[in-house]
Amino acid sequence: MYPNAYTDFYPSRTPCIFKSGPDWPVRKGPQAQGIEREARPAYGHPIGPNWLTIAESIYQSLDSRGVNWTSINPFAYANAGEAKPFCPLILSIGVKPHSLLYDDAVAATAAIKEILVKAGFPDIEVAFVESVVTRSVAAGPKLLSFNPLLDDVPELRKPFTAALGLSIAPLKYPHFEGTGSLFFRLSKDDNRTALLTCAHVARPPPVYPNTGMAHKDKSQHREEVIALGNTGYTNAVKAMMSTISNRLCSIDAWNDALDGLTGKGESPGVVEKRQEYMDLVAKAKKEIQQRVIGFVLHAEKVEVSTDPYGFTKDWALIKLYDEKIDWANFKGNKVYIGTFFFFISRLAFFHLPSSCLQLVLADYYFLSSSGWSPPGLRHRLGRRDPQPPAVLAYDDRAHGKFSDPGDSGSIVLTREGRIVGLVIGGAGPGDETDITYVTPYWWIEEEIKAKYPGCFLYQVVQ
Repeated sequence: MYPNAYTDFYPSRTPCIFKSGPDWPVRKGPQAQGIEREARPAYGHPIGPNWLTIAESIYQSLDSRGVNWTSINPFAYANAGEAKPFCPLILSIGVKPHSLLYDDAVAATAAIKEILVKAGFPDIEVAFVESVVTRSVAAGPKLLSFNPLLDDVPELRKPFTAALGLSIAPLKYPHFEGTGSLFFRLSKDDNRTALLTCAHVARPPPVYPNTGMAHKDKSQHREEVIALGNTGYTNAVKAMMSTISNRLCSIDAWNDALDGLTGKGESPGVVEKRQEYMDLVAKAKKEIQQRVIGFVLHAEKVEVSTDPYGFTKDWALIKLYDEKIDWANFKGNKVYIGTFFFFISRLAFFHLPSSCLQLVLADYYFLSSSGWSPPGLRHRLGRRDPQPPAVLAYDDRAHGKFSDPGDSGSIVLTREGRIVGLVIGGAGPGDETDITYVTPYWWIEEEIKAKYPGCFLYQVVQ
């Protein structure tokens, strides 16, 4: 067993099967704690211009050896809290858990090092880690209106509204859950509104064939989508019940204080307030069909594009039922963050502001209208391989992971509300995500407009 299996990439629980090169520093002593590592983007490395060709040789070598690999991530690594990486570049190759023996990892590493030496990069090291790439697809009343400035307890109301970040799932398979990202109008002359998400959220691969689909005929069978899948619904109701319990305790305490503990029974005001909260829960506990909000209008076949970028085709549009939306109070593409709204600017996604320090994108050339590309390295997923930009979080202790199961289909924004891309999945141990993969929004918009030429982002509602 590799002696540094759980120290090289600490605090991630992703075990390292083998890593070439010198040992990374560790603390010594019986009570020594691990040194926390942070993945960083590899910008400006000389391998950049030839990376795609080299990466192709690497995965072909892995295939020839029968390695069940899941991703190839070119990262720099730094100790948490330090600005300068101690490792300028290492190829971290993910494999399915328990699929690669130590000796086989050593042999595969030697073969990859030979490729790197021939390409002129003998100093680049290689690591094999156990990592799973996941695509997290964690007729009734309208979705509720939403105004966080006026609504009582807006955090509890939001899951039952059309605010961005809506948790969704297929009606027939509500345990496959994902997220809706942006609202679109199909054209100026077409009042239909659609919600953007991932194709693997709208049509989960375990239960649907990966063929893609388009709903073009009214007589065609509808694959309906609900707001809140099993987990999203359960969590929303639990949060409501907890808040109700806390508020009822407060009401009882206030009532006792006002009455001096002399009255018997409950006052009419307490009964009325309790009933008001319980009615909210009763509205949430409708049959699942009551949460249907639309149907799959279009879903791409999940595959790698043939254009020079090699991004993953993994998007879908959900046609919303008009009767499900409170259009008079619909907020459009506004994001609720805590206690205030953020405006999404469609025209502002071209430039990454220098103040955005919380996230790092392994490639952010897609933010530039001129196509300018810094020498970051793209990431490989699967056999005919997409190269999605990766999102890495600084200081996981303070902010946690960037995404969780069920976040596929979410939109990634800068802190100013500028559109970056669509979350299509992540990588890490089987039950968590260390790395988040996104597809650039500008490219998805081009793909959508190729299918629906008049399509545009839903206008901002003041």
